[in-house]
Amino acid sequence: MIHIAKRSLQPPFALSLTGLILLLLANTTPILTFDVVGRSQSDYMITGIIELCRQGYFLIGLLVCFCGIIAPAVFLSCAFYLGFAIALNMRPPGLKLVSTIALAVRPWNLIPVYSIATVVAVVKLEMLGSVAWQPGARYVLGVAVMSILCEQISNRQMAVEQLKKMGVMKKE
Repeated sequence: MIHIAKRSLQPPFALSLTGLILLLLANTTPILTFDVVGRSQSDYMITGIIELCRQGYFLIGLLVCFCGIIAPAVFLSCAFYLGFAIALNMRPPGLKLVSTIALAVRPWNLIPVYSIATVVAVVKLEMLGSVAWQPGARYVLGVAVMSILCEQISNRQMAVEQLKKMGVMKKE
């Protein structure tokens, strides 16, 4: 029975690892190139945040940074750490803290919303000039899909039961 439980907890582990790799790629490659009157600019995820801060919208920029970059990174890292520990039946330090952080940051992981907002922005920007999608856009979409799948495929009850068996959480 435990072998089946371990096997069914492996997909979130794999999805979170894939999501982390895609998030790294999404933050290091351009998402789109915008060309107006011969002036071309490639934009990264951080570009919009910097521009918001530069225009005086520091708190909004901070919120976008947290929800679009930090929260997805923390969520996927926590899911990876927990999945790693459960799939290999290990007790690395801080499992309870990591599970608490994962639950707290999960609702703030708004990378799927960021993906939709990017598409809407491109539609609006095409009225002003030409917009070309860059490879980073695929990575952002990939992170969104991995985050959603990781959350939906995770069997939270099974993970809690396994953590209880490992002595990380109290049995009721």
